[in-house]
Amino acid sequence: MTEALLTLNFSAEGNARHYVGAGWSSAEKGARWMVGQVSEIWLEHPGAGDLVLELDVDPFIAAPVPRYQRLAVAARGVQVGECTLSSGGRVGFFIPSVLVEEKGPIRLTLVHPDQMRPSEATGSADDRQLAVAVSTARLLRPRRIAPAGPGKEGKSAAASHVVDLPLEALALRFESLGDNCEFGLVQRRCGAEPLGLLRFANINLATLIRGIRSGFAGLGEPGTVLLVDDPADDEYVVRETMYDMTQHTFIYKADESPDGLLARQCNRLRFLRRKLMEDIRNGEKIFVYKRNLPLQEAEVLPLLMTLYDYGTNTLLWISPADEAHPAGSVERRVPGLLHGFIDRFAPSENAHDLSFDVWITLCRNAAALEGS
Repeated sequence: MTEALLTLNFSAEGNARHYVGAGWSSAEKGARWMVGQVSEIWLEHPGAGDLVLELDVDPFIAAPVPRYQRLAVAARGVQVGECTLSSGGRVGFFIPSVLVEEKGPIRLTLVHPDQMRPSEATGSADDRQLAVAVSTARLLRPRRIAPAGPGKEGKSAAASHVVDLPLEALALRFESLGDNCEFGLVQRRCGAEPLGLLRFANINLATLIRGIRSGFAGLGEPGTVLLVDDPADDEYVVRETMYDMTQHTFIYKADESPDGLLARQCNRLRFLRRKLMEDIRNGEKIFVYKRNLPLQEAEVLPLLMTLYDYGTNTLLWISPADEAHPAGSVERRVPGLLHGFIDRFAPSENAHDLSFDVWITLCRNAAALEGS
């Protein structure tokens, strides 16, 4: 579960003025800008335990330069995370309990070296050194008992701990949260056909988080669902407008008429919505999230915290392998967050062209880390 310790509102009417130190502009309607290269937030001691800082941010972008804003966060002088912001959204930073143990106020330092004056970038009269606007901040305490045994933070699962499960049983221990149908097709190749709202769906991360937070309220209701044809193979495709989601039906025009199909798909969406939320509340699955575009830990942590709101859940986040992280390896980044590495993702235009053997290795190593 997640305990909300503090919520800061950075608008002119908000409470953040009692917590900000150096490096901030005056509050404006809806937000306050980080200015210069360093900004501070001061917190009363929240008590012992790990923490997560979530920020709703909007970087100052003025093409052609700067095209992004880098942001690094430190707690009591120790860096706990960093990210590159090219658009607005929610980001999260994990603060380990060791940095919280000492009594007294906690200083959070936010470093943003790409600040720029609008007067230089756009010719406006604004001469402030703007970096990132913040609308809200939340200090959260995730409550979870980390699994014992192999897989300590930052270490890959050893081959001797790989779970020896048949492929179908192994695949059923996982559930896809998107961003597309690649992992759903991995499960199919394993002979597993679990029901899942997002197994064969496309959905972006921000909308996914919003959906889980609301229990996907309203999904599948009349007027929010469209039935369209996929011109590539004449498959009926569901387009859900409330959550900007598209979903395969695997029903083809040559096999079935559209009469009554829309109503049945609406009913199916509502059923799968209820099942997904029940799976999240049960906390028995390892949820999988991948994205072909680069995905940073600061982007993934808000999804993990959203899953924590419902109970003790585990999220497996997949990234491209590199020299330090060979394909198939999995490490625990923070309690509840596993980071797996794959040699390649399936191309967007052909999700069937997937790296099946590496996906299986990832699943076995992730299951081993969780002691399944």
